[in-house]
Amino acid sequence: MPPEVAKTEVFRRHTLAGFVPSVPHIRYPVTIGMYEEEQNLGLFLAPIDLRLARILTGIPDTEQALVLRGPAVMDDAYLTAEPSPDWVDWAALDHVVGDVDAVHFPRRTPGLDADLDIRTPILAAPGQAVPTEHGSRVAIGFADGCHAAIISPDRALIRRTLTGFIAAYAAEAAQAEVPAPPEGLVNTLMQPGKPGEWYELRWLTRRRYSALEVAPLGDVNRASRWVSRGLGHSWRPGWSW
Repeated sequence: MPPEVAKTEVFRRHTLAGFVPSVPHIRYPVTIGMYEEEQNLGLFLAPIDLRLARILTGIPDTEQALVLRGPAVMDDAYLTAEPSPDWVDWAALDHVVGDVDAVHFPRRTPGLDADLDIRTPILAAPGQAVPTEHGSRVAIGFADGCHAAIISPDRALIRRTLTGFIAAYAAEAAQAEVPAPPEGLVNTLMQPGKPGEWYELRWLTRRRYSALEVAPLGDVNRASRWVSRGLGHSWRPGWSW
C-alpha cells in the first residue's frame, strides 16, 4: 500500500448520527457499490476524499483532470459542462473543494475543449462520462464531502481502486498493518449489482484473529466474514479461526 494511502484519516473524519460502529474511531458506515454503466463500471465508495480517490486510481500525477463544477440538473434536464472548466494536474485534485466531477485526460491538446461533450453531473449519463477516444481512462464524481463514484471501462483500474480502498480501511480500522485484502472478497465485490445494492465493510478485532465483515445493505445478520490471524497470515472465509 502506498505510504500516502496508509496515512489517510478519511475514515475517521466523518460521523453519522445513530450509526453503530464496529470500531470506536470510525463512526461513519464504510460502503461499496458496483454497477454496470453501459460500457463502464461504476464503483461507489464512502467515505472517501478526492486525494484518496486520485491516488487509488493509479493515474500519473502529471496527467490532466478536467474539473467540472456548477449546478447539476435544472428542470429535470441534463446540463452540459460549463464553457470554461478548470484544467489541473491530476495531483492537484487534492486541493479541489466542493461537489465536482473530475475527468481524466493524458494531456490537454489544442482544440480538445471544443471536441468534448460531457454531461454534468457525470452520474446523469455515466455511460458517456469517460471519453476514451481522447485517451480518458476514468471519471470521478465527488459529492457531499465524502462520496465518490469512480467510473471507468478499465476493469483493472476499478479493481486496483477497490482493493486499495479496502486495504486503506482495514489499516485504519486496525490501526496497524494488516494483510492485503483477500482476493476472493475483491472478486465478489467486483461483480456488478442491481441498482440499490451495496455492501458495508466492518472490522472486527478478537483475541486470536481479526475479521473483515461484509454486510449486504448494512444487514449484519446476513454478513459474511474473512478471517486472518494478522500480518504475514492469509485470509480465509469463515466465522472463527
